[in-house]
Amino acid sequence: MADEAIRFKRVWKQFQLRERHESLYRFVSTAIRRVVGRRQSKAPTTFWALRDLDFSVRPGESLGIIGPNGAGKSTALKLLAGILHPDRGEISVRGRPTALIEVGAGFHGDLTGRENIFLNGAILGMSRPEIQCKLDSIVEFAGLERFLDMPVKRYSSGMYARLGFSIAAHVDPDVLLVDEVLSVGDAAFRLRCMERMRQLMEAGTTLIFVSHHLDQLQSICGRTLVLEEGRKTFDGPTTDAVGHYLKAVSRGLAPRGTDWSEDALDAPVGPIEAIDLRFCDLANEEVTAVRAGQPLRAELRFRLLRPVERLIVELNLRTAAQEGLLSFNSGRDGKFVRAAAGDHVVTLHLSAIPLAGGQYFWNVRMWDMAGGTTLADTPLRFPMVVDDGGRATGRFVVEHNWEVSREEKSKREEARGKRVAAGAVGSG
Repeated sequence: MADEAIRFKRVWKQFQLRERHESLYRFVSTAIRRVVGRRQSKAPTTFWALRDLDFSVRPGESLGIIGPNGAGKSTALKLLAGILHPDRGEISVRGRPTALIEVGAGFHGDLTGRENIFLNGAILGMSRPEIQCKLDSIVEFAGLERFLDMPVKRYSSGMYARLGFSIAAHVDPDVLLVDEVLSVGDAAFRLRCMERMRQLMEAGTTLIFVSHHLDQLQSICGRTLVLEEGRKTFDGPTTDAVGHYLKAVSRGLAPRGTDWSEDALDAPVGPIEAIDLRFCDLANEEVTAVRAGQPLRAELRFRLLRPVERLIVELNLRTAAQEGLLSFNSGRDGKFVRAAAGDHVVTLHLSAIPLAGGQYFWNVRMWDMAGGTTLADTPLRFPMVVDDGGRATGRFVVEHNWEVSREEKSKREEARGKRVAAGAVGSG
């Protein structure tokens, strides 16, 4: 424990699915339904939000936690904050934790921003003199000087988030717990929050960061935990963790009833069997995270159960929201594949992926041009991570360079010209 700031030791957490009888009325109503023979639901009454979760975090380390909705991320943070208690297992936190889990938690709507700073700061463990000393810095960071004496019930959700994060970030905690609050607020404020978290980490603060914004996660967390249905499915470098997360998300976005077992993925899809798409670098090494601006090769492998005279292959790159970004169609490029029955490989060579860091999905479409029939369509089947090192913002990365001219040189040349002119006048 000496070198651990946080320790989860085989933690389980259970919740009730049905409401308990919190009043005499509810108890009597349930009893009457049983007497008259009304059927009761046979659905499970409980579920495990976390199952045998085990991990540790070193002092000053930044750990990301990601996973599909309902994976148990927020439950883990609430256990760390002491809001919930485990049903099984042990949790150890060394030092003073500060949790920023719900926007505006602890705020009173009728109190002003100034009054809520003192109220919320006291809840987070700061003394009144400490809050008074940091008041100007808190207000300046949140950018709410004009609205400081306005009741917070009139604040927007973004203003709530800015004030809440600013207070929590000035507590100087040993452990900072952040859950999705950076999804609210403008871009400039989010950048300030990221910079503040980096400053806290440099000062030795341990950070636990839950977010669906993978570019933010990759820029600040070197290690990430992936949760699915309350269980840990990956614990390691953030870039690799994002790949595991995207596969989990793609399973969640598939139509209900889709079988994601290996046998099912290799089952025939019409006349095409065993579709697979992998990404390789120039050294022919398979990659899970693609570097923005570097060459890439996409290899599509498939098996035809019958010959296709004019096969068209299309690869579409989309966001998780299915926004189309890039599309490559062999037919539009005049490439029609005359393919016999058997195994085939179609390779797409790209000089670069011009996209900023984040999560994307490839959609493979194939059809028989002669028969006009679709042979395959795999939306959101093949995830891909673009890693730009957290440097870029926006959607696209464009090759560019900067040119800086030295103004001092121009001034020297101007001064020299004046001296030459003065000398010419003097000699005349």
